[in-house]
Amino acid sequence: MKRCSVLLVALLFALSCAKYHVKNEISHGPDLKKLKKTGVIIRKTHNTPISLKLFNKNLSQWLVPYQKINELVLLENTSRDLNRSKMESDRFLQFSNTGDFQLYQCQGIVAHYLAKNREELDKIRSENSLDSIVIYEIDAGYSRELQYTDFSSMIILVDNNNRILYMDRQHDKYETFEIDEKVMREELLDLISNRLLNKIIDLKYIKEK
Repeated sequence: MKRCSVLLVALLFALSCAKYHVKNEISHGPDLKKLKKTGVIIRKTHNTPISLKLFNKNLSQWLVPYQKINELVLLENTSRDLNRSKMESDRFLQFSNTGDFQLYQCQGIVAHYLAKNREELDKIRSENSLDSIVIYEIDAGYSRELQYTDFSSMIILVDNNNRILYMDRQHDKYETFEIDEKVMREELLDLISNRLLNKIIDLKYIKEK
């Protein structure tokens, strides 16, 4: 038991030291402070080789030790239209041929996504009494042979009028000496969950007990 506690503390410390390269694109601070209950949708890209079930399970486990300030609802039973991209052109994170982030193209794709799924989103909001929804889009991969893990992501928070109150983007690549594919996947899942945790702590949704 003592050994497990030491390992958990070590893992928490390692993840707290992990640095993410995050670029804020939109932030309406006064409106964010008014929110009280937010749903979280994990959306994975079409080529991400990790199941949504594992993403949701990992995030749920990481949320347990934290005290909630505002309510968070992890929305696990959404349709494929909400929780997966179908192709490269409908993922939120878009870049030009020269590697520049395409903010307006991204906003257009998000607007189309929200409009196309309006009925389902409104039902989710009504059933859970939400005043906002976070969509956490993840594009992740790992290679045992090349010994790396990497992921890109976007956090997009919208109010009940589908107005974007917050948007950021991130990409990080990590070298690893791990050769067990399952362990690599779990380490990557932890990094992905903690990237979102960092933001919702910053937005004062949760805090350490």
